[in-house]
Amino acid sequence: MTHRQKHIAFVVNNYPPKVGGIEQHVHQLAHHLAELGHRVTVVALDNSKVGIEAGKITVHRLRATRTIAGVFSAPFPGTTRRLQALLGDQGVTLVSVHTRFFPMSFVGLRLGRSLDIPVLHTEHGSDHVKGVSPFVGLASRVVDLTMGRYILKRATAILAISTGARDFVQRLAGSPSHVFHNAIDTTSFKAAVSGSHRQRLVFLGRLVPGKGWDQALEIAESLHKDFPKLEVHFIGDGIERHKLVKLLETSPIAGNAVFHGYLNASGIRDVLSNGILLNPTILAEGFQTTLLEAIASGAAVVSTPVAAAKYLAEEGAEVRIVQSHDTDAWSAEVRNLLETGWAAPSPELIETFDWKNRAEEFIAIAEGLEA
Repeated sequence: MTHRQKHIAFVVNNYPPKVGGIEQHVHQLAHHLAELGHRVTVVALDNSKVGIEAGKITVHRLRATRTIAGVFSAPFPGTTRRLQALLGDQGVTLVSVHTRFFPMSFVGLRLGRSLDIPVLHTEHGSDHVKGVSPFVGLASRVVDLTMGRYILKRATAILAISTGARDFVQRLAGSPSHVFHNAIDTTSFKAAVSGSHRQRLVFLGRLVPGKGWDQALEIAESLHKDFPKLEVHFIGDGIERHKLVKLLETSPIAGNAVFHGYLNASGIRDVLSNGILLNPTILAEGFQTTLLEAIASGAAVVSTPVAAAKYLAEEGAEVRIVQSHDTDAWSAEVRNLLETGWAAPSPELIETFDWKNRAEEFIAIAEGLEA
């Protein structure tokens, strides 16, 4: 389908090379919109790379306050006026903002209203922030109930990256939203699928409280005696990295354990390929692309009942859902997969994961807002 060219401005707190699920979502969507022939501008906060990057996507990196926890900073006063002057005559047709508690979502909302164009908000969270200190949890809830609710009520329309995020938006602000699932670039994963399975467990995610890396290690250790060749791989980084590394030094599976840190897409594919992804998270996840990457790599998934796991299970993917606290059930599900194997995903299912489909859907939604 041919669409009239649009100029979409993503106004966000963080953008690659910063690493995270929201950052990758914005980057991939912006890239595929540009591939479709649309003009894309990204405005982000980044004290380490202040300036303009010209190319297929124009990126403006602005100065901001000091970053907290590697992800949260605030723009300086006058940022909205600066963006009005910067983009006011650039023919922007839509402002895209992401997640209700980031200050740049508020800036983007004000920018869209000043330019009299639609503001499309994408919500990535399925609940209030979890896995943090009581003080941070209280502060984040206050932000949700004030600025977050304000943004959700006043955005022209809302995309929710999972049914969990959709339900959270309804609870928090009483606002309707359209489910807009996360996606991946499937071309780099298809070659990984084969008929042979590996005795390999993989944890992929941030090494932070609540994400479940410690439970993944515990599960691997419980199965080591019966599966002496069983490998366990950890991909990711975070504040509990040193704790994991220290535990691996004395673990009974130390000889079969590998800590990779961050990996690029091809590295993730190679580790996941035909193994088993463990996803014991208890955090307020949106729609984890790690599960899509696992299925597209021919891996099976054992997960807590997060939105992405439930969706993929309903679509017929090899996903086993277990409650986070039931360690015996986790071990039993993993044991069953190791002993009996699992079915390869259908090419048709993997095709639905691709970003090109989401980009087309995004443009169709944008045209509906303009109309």
